[in-house]
Amino acid sequence: MAGVFSWVQSNWSNAISAVGIIGSLCFTAGYFREDTKTRQVSNVLAVSERHRILWSDASTRPELSRIFNTDVDLAARPILVAEEEFLNLAFVHFEMGWRLAKSIGTSEINGQQADIRHFFSLPLPHVVWEKTKSNRNPKFVRFVERALRRR
Repeated sequence: MAGVFSWVQSNWSNAISAVGIIGSLCFTAGYFREDTKTRQVSNVLAVSERHRILWSDASTRPELSRIFNTDVDLAARPILVAEEEFLNLAFVHFEMGWRLAKSIGTSEINGQQADIRHFFSLPLPHVVWEKTKSNRNPKFVRFVERALRRR
């Protein structure tokens, strides 16, 4: 017992410093965990807002009405610039949702695959996707192509 008392007398400042360092590391780890959760929620809300704006835009602009048609004659009426611009924005939106779902580690990827299968199979989205996929993130392209093969 005398040995422990002697050790505490000679090392009390080191012990207090060690406890302080360990406590601050625990506090910092907790802060980063909470900050990460907050950023994830913020990102989900931002993507949701962009989603609302994007699809609202598609339903209110008459020049985009063909995008959702299953029967489109591209020989009679080629893709409009407005349609191609919208579709490129939609593809970027899909990719951002994919990135977010991957970073959070959520099961929303399966729902997104179904959305991709439906949307990218439509004639206009399909044509623009085929035309532009070589300029996109290769991992996202593989994700989309796998989703399309699962029909």
